[in-house]
Amino acid sequence: MPGPPEDDGVFMNDAGGDMLGFVAGILTTAAFAPQLIRALRTRRTGDVSLSMLVCVSVGMILWLVHGVRIGDAALVLSNSASLAQAVPLLILKLRNDGWGPVHDLHLKGERPLP
Repeated sequence: MPGPPEDDGVFMNDAGGDMLGFVAGILTTAAFAPQLIRALRTRRTGDVSLSMLVCVSVGMILWLVHGVRIGDAALVLSNSASLAQAVPLLILKLRNDGWGPVHDLHLKGERPLP
């Protein structure tokens, strides 16, 4: 089985690679902040996609587990911080909008189509 690729400027196995991971983590974590802040201020989450929140949250959990397994601080810290924002947004979304169209129809007193 071949070893890891040589550092050819694309893969960085030193402090530069760690810095790249931390910058990527900061940017992806910061991306959730505006949506969470807006949802907390307005208490409205109708325009937030439930499937996106679920997929991203599960992905973050998997990246967090992977980061712990390989001992990558950037993965662990950034995904922990991102989950700390995604989970409250997901909870607010579920409280406001439920699990989707069936929940919405139930609230309106209508029956779902067969």
